[in-house]
Formats: sequence, structure tokens, C-alpha cells
Amino acid sequence: MNDTIHPTQVGIYVRVSTEDQDTELQERELVAEAKKRGWVHFVYKDQGISGAKFNRPMLNTLLTHIREGRIQVVLAWKLDRIGRSTQHLAEIINILLERNCGLVVPSQGIDTSAGSINPASKLQLNVLAAVAEFERDLIRERTKAGMKVAKDKGIHCGRPSVVRGEKREFAKALLAQHPEMGIRELARHLGINPGTAHRLKTKLLPLLNDTSDEKPPNS
Repeated sequence: MNDTIHPTQVGIYVRVSTEDQDTELQERELVAEAKKRGWVHFVYKDQGISGAKFNRPMLNTLLTHIREGRIQVVLAWKLDRIGRSTQHLAEIINILLERNCGLVVPSQGIDTSAGSINPASKLQLNVLAAVAEFERDLIRERTKAGMKVAKDKGIHCGRPSVVRGEKREFAKALLAQHPEMGIRELARHLGINPGTAHRLKTKLLPLLNDTSDEKPPNS
């Protein structure tokens, strides 16, 4: 019977937002932590990538390796290195819980390296996930409340129209003469993307129809 104990394999995740920044400080501290604990470490580095982005090449690779069971612990400098989006952070923590993968962030006192089977570690990961979810819900509720207040005051919410002035008048003229014009053709004439053309046509056609339905005053 083989009683060999395999060392813990840890994925060190480091990230900086710009190409000018360096991950050396993060790497040095985390590698030292891994060596101190006798862990076999692998570095996953995303350079010049914002934390708000969900699609980060090396983070995606790390998550794949966690799902495959190749990584037992994730070691990070701070939670915001993993993700500034509370939604994304909650998703990652849930993946760690599902795969019984630990999370260690020394600078913030987070250590669930015993894995989610350990009750204390599982509680800590669940609390982190719950806090991330709670913050996301708070942001959503504040956004809705702010939009309602603005709407009650008659303030427009949402993206401003990118089609203004002469281009908008040109669009009106085109649709007045050719109301059946397709979205792609309209977009090509105006030099805008099809999505914008679709929204513009949806707004303008009812206005043009109202104008065409007006009857001239009696002479």
C-alpha cells in the first residue's frame, strides 16, 4: 500500500491593471508564503488587465485547474486581485466551495487552506460569498432607487443617444421616404452599428407616423 503524502499544490494568482505595473512584490511575498508552508506553487499572472473584467486568461486557466483537481489552494495578495466585481468574486468563492479548494490571503487574514470540508474554513468561505452577494444586492438596490428618483424628477436615465444633429435629421429623411428600410442598410447609411440603428428606427418611426397622420387645416 502506498502511503505517500503528496504536497499541497497551490495556485498563486497575481494581477496588475496596467502594463507599466509590476507583479514582483505580490509574487515575492506569496512565493515566500508557499515555501514556508511546504506547498508546491504555480504562478498565474494576468498583466495589464482590470479586475472588473470577468474574462482574464490566467484566472480562467487557474479556475480550470481547480475544477480538474490540480490545485488545492488559491493564494492571493488581496481579494481585489481576484476581482473587484462582487458578483465575480462570489462566483469564484462558490467554485472553491464546490471543489473543496482553499483560499489564502495573508494580508487580509483569510485562510481556508484546510479546505471546505473543515467546518471553520467552510464557514469563512460561505461568509465571504454571502458578503460579496450582499454588497452586489445593495449596489443593485441603490441603483434602482436612484433611477426612480431621477425618473420622478423627469431626468432621463440610460445611455444618451449617439445620433444627434444632422445625422439624426438625415435618418428622419431616410425613414420618411423609405420606412421599410432594413436595420443594416440604415446603419450603413448613418455609419453606426446595427443596435444603435434599431433603437433609432424604433424611436423615429412612431414620430414620423404621427406627422404623416396630421391633416392640413381647413382652408
